[in-house]
Amino acid sequence: MNETPNFDTLPGMVYGLKQQVSDLTTKFDTFINSVHNPTGQPLPDEQRIYGDKALAEYLNCTVQTVSRLKMAGNIPFHRYGRKYYYLRSEIDLGFKGRVK
Repeated sequence: MNETPNFDTLPGMVYGLKQQVSDLTTKFDTFINSVHNPTGQPLPDEQRIYGDKALAEYLNCTVQTVSRLKMAGNIPFHRYGRKYYYLRSEIDLGFKGRVK
């Protein structure tokens, strides 16, 4: 597809590029999911905790405590854009054996 675009061929070229980007996005998402989850099974939502407030409720503490723990690197977290989420299994493993 090394032809010079002109007014007549441009819409077709744009459509072709859009399809290629869509295919690459799908392949990339599949790759990322396989790296983060080698079993191939999607992580159920009940294993994820979305946001500091939900984690504070799960840990029975304040949002400020969760924020401090996160910034100090004491709890594992994941970012998706500007949003944070936590995996329940990682949180449970991190606090295993700690009793208040």
